[in-house]
Amino acid sequence: MPTTTHQQAGEALPRPLIVIGVPCAGVLLVLFFMIRGFPYDKLGELIANRIEQSHGIQLTFVDVGPTLQFAGPALEATRLRAKFPDQPLQQIDRALIRPAWSLSWFVGEPVLHVELESPSGSADGTLRWNGVTSWAGTIRDARPELPPIADWIPTGGFEGNLEATLDVSMTEEGPEGWVEFEIQDGSISLPGFSVPLPFKSLTGEVSLGGDAYATLTSLSLDGPDVSGSGSGKIGHAERLEQAPIGFEFELDVKPTISRAVSAGGVKVSPGGEALAKISGTVAKPKIR
Repeated sequence: MPTTTHQQAGEALPRPLIVIGVPCAGVLLVLFFMIRGFPYDKLGELIANRIEQSHGIQLTFVDVGPTLQFAGPALEATRLRAKFPDQPLQQIDRALIRPAWSLSWFVGEPVLHVELESPSGSADGTLRWNGVTSWAGTIRDARPELPPIADWIPTGGFEGNLEATLDVSMTEEGPEGWVEFEIQDGSISLPGFSVPLPFKSLTGEVSLGGDAYATLTSLSLDGPDVSGSGSGKIGHAERLEQAPIGFEFELDVKPTISRAVSAGGVKVSPGGEALAKISGTVAKPKIR
């Protein structure tokens, strides 16, 4: 219980001084540790252990230390290795983390700014812990044919240059939120198709959670041989590979590729129109 002296001291401090002084004191404390040589390797191990305990992601790194940015002091690690559950080992060239500029700190909700660089692309955004872990940010210059992105695509495969904006929370029921993406100058490979379908751009929006694991609310394909649009869902199941799927795409197919599309199980009209339906499960999709 605070004493009368402590209460009087707290009441004597103007609120603006508290609001401004506490963050400034934190910055000065960080700078003091940087000068004195804070044991950042131990701090990095502590963070890695907490991440593994809460999310099952195993992290190892070669070097970790402080760095100064215009937005403030940060902690930077290089040459990381990340092991997601049931996924192969991933390489991360650089990871940076620092307190994000947010009023959420004043209500006890930590908000961190995170930057990642890896062979399969880069990402930056904010990480929150407000009862659940959430990430809001962007992905740039990513290669969807490389892990970890390739490991997260449930059906088929993509190649190209991926840009995405997302806001996703990891709840007890699974991921919730939304993703907007665009893949440029790439191709899509579908089960049963003998050749990949090239495209100039593939854009879409995905919502996560609710009555489905994922809902593809819109998809637009623009390519030299095939173009079209579609939507669909991935339902709930104990394991993702067992989840039922239902997608429908209206396509405009050029004669140069109509035979390959027909061989994949999709009927193409003489005018090049086609309606592709994908059903079954994530592990065993069926195209007709």
